[in-house]
Amino acid sequence: MCRLCLLFLLFSCALSGQTLERSFGLELTPQLGGQRISGTSNATFTQLDRLDSLEQGGFSYGLGLTYESRVDRIGYTTGLRFTHLGYTTMQQARPGVTGGTFSEELTANYLAIPFELNFYQDATERDRVMFFLGVGLQYHLGSRTERTIYQDGQAQGTERLPDDAVDYRGLVTSLTTGIGYDRKLSSDWAIRFQPTFQFFLNGNLRPTDTTVANRNYYQVGLRVVVRRLFI
Repeated sequence: MCRLCLLFLLFSCALSGQTLERSFGLELTPQLGGQRISGTSNATFTQLDRLDSLEQGGFSYGLGLTYESRVDRIGYTTGLRFTHLGYTTMQQARPGVTGGTFSEELTANYLAIPFELNFYQDATERDRVMFFLGVGLQYHLGSRTERTIYQDGQAQGTERLPDDAVDYRGLVTSLTTGIGYDRKLSSDWAIRFQPTFQFFLNGNLRPTDTTVANRNYYQVGLRVVVRRLFI
């Protein structure tokens, strides 16, 4: 009986020395994105090199609603995250039209279920730093390609290109990593700043006999999280 009481006291002391924390978070992530071009059996090196020279990433953003649990120095984050991303192509010649060029802009939307492992280090009672590494299952909500026509350098109009024949990959996995600084504003609220990197492990298309190139999206950004704490 005495041994059981002693074990109970030791267990209680161990728990009292740990940091136990749970929270819901609202995220906003401004970011810069790009794409890694990979070829298929239908592509030549010249074609891929030309695509790489024409395409460039740009501004994108993410929104999220997350749940986080922490026990001492380790924890996890999950929830829902929306990402809006894309790329543009520089002006290129329109075949058969003297002085005619065109450019294109592709935008895509994804909804993800993330799972991230978090590793914490408390600096003070209110401040802590962290490192995280995780994966996400990205669901393709839709993509849109718009082409702008130019004649002698002057824009003539913009049209949306049909994508009925484009076989976008419905589910894509992604890898996310980064560091973070977290500040407790009160016993109930905290704010976090997280420089992050996300890479899509799969191309955006399902390769077919006519597919020339595929693209793996990536983003570098700053995730700002407002957290509501509870035990």
